[in-house]
Amino acid sequence: QPFLEANGIPVRGILPRSALLRSVSVDELVKQLDAEVICRDDRLGLMVESLTVGAMSVNAAIKYFRQGTNMAVITGGDRTDLQLAALETSTQCLILTGQLPPNPLVISRAEELEVPILSVASDTLTTVEVVDQTFGKVRLHEPIKVECITQLMAEHFDFDSLLGLMGL
Repeated sequence: QPFLEANGIPVRGILPRSALLRSVSVDELVKQLDAEVICRDDRLGLMVESLTVGAMSVNAAIKYFRQGTNMAVITGGDRTDLQLAALETSTQCLILTGQLPPNPLVISRAEELEVPILSVASDTLTTVEVVDQTFGKVRLHEPIKVECITQLMAEHFDFDSLLGLMGL
């Protein structure tokens, strides 16, 4: 801001980064992945802020999963251990690759924690690529994002100064 103003460019506001504005809904992931929803189709409005891949030992995964917030966790459909570990962290949805049916214990725990489970036919690498591309397309039509941008603008944008410049 000081650099711009020192060069004669008025600054009316600077919006901080927001993980929520970059996030995607679980519903959008379902569409982009052509995924089958195994459970909690009533929670597809949850917002995913980060992507985590579970492809390591369960002990390493737990440490890794605890670092993320509001994650989509992608792991093999046969990795019950990683699926259960992910459910105990800030996971917004599980994406199981290989179209393998999840263990009933995983479904039960996901139901209890209200975490959607998605199943895809693709392999883990392809699934990661699709999800990563989905994050690259920012969408602002979700009501929670509209609310967030409204709040950020109210806090960080000088509307009075802009209206004054416009003569209003």
